Amino acid sequence: MAGVSVGLVFDVYRSFRRWREWGQLLTFIGDVLFSLFAMVILFYYFQKANALDFRFYIIWGSLLGLGLYLRIFSKHSLRFFFGFYRFLSFLAQLIHRGIKIPIRVLKFLMRPPYAMLQWFSLLFYRIGEFILVEPMKRVRKRISEWWKGLLPPRING
Repeated sequence: MAGVSVGLVFDVYRSFRRWREWGQLLTFIGDVLFSLFAMVILFYYFQKANALDFRFYIIWGSLLGLGLYLRIFSKHSLRFFFGFYRFLSFLAQLIHRGIKIPIRVLKFLMRPPYAMLQWFSLLFYRIGEFILVEPMKRVRKRISEWWKGLLPPRING
């Protein structure tokens, strides 16, 4: 059972890694994590079988179970896992579409208020520009003329 359990976990990891097309770094990290998880599984089964008394037949039986699993069941379990991942991907797309429908409806319903808000903001900007900027330009022009009046005239010569 220890070998079959490790083989099943290996197929889950291998199929997920191939399905997601991991790069070298993620593959390395995943291999290390899988090795640690496999050690935990083996530790559990060795604890149950002989209270962690490592005997050769336990290791041999685990390797035999792993070999039989990989030889007999691995192809079928990989097909099952890839089908399961495709099903999960389909469900995720379905949920994504389901979430996007209310957002699109809200976006469609908010178009007129947003257009009115945009129009009013542009109107207030233009009114503010007329009320604030134009008088400031006139004041600047008056100050500039006043300043020029204080300076003596230039003599070109």
